[in-house]
Amino acid sequence: MAGSYQHLRSGWSHIENMGDAYESTEELLWLVQRAIGTKEAKRLLDAEFYPMKRGEMKPDAAMLFVETKMSA
Repeated sequence: MAGSYQHLRSGWSHIENMGDAYESTEELLWLVQRAIGTKEAKRLLDAEFYPMKRGEMKPDAAMLFVETKMSA
C-alpha cells in the first residue's frame, strides 16, 4: 500500500507510480464519501477550494497543510 493515505500525508513525493496514485485516490475518495459525501464535497470545492486556489479567498489551515504537503 505504498500509495496509501499514510504515505500521502508524508508528502507528495511518496507517490512513485500510477499504482500508488490509484491507491491514494481510492482511499481519499472513500474518505470523502464516508465523511461528507458528493454533494458537500462539490459545495466545498466551489465555495472554498477553488476561490482559495484563485486567490479570491485567504487560504485556511487545511489549504496551507495541503499546499505544504504537495510541495514536499
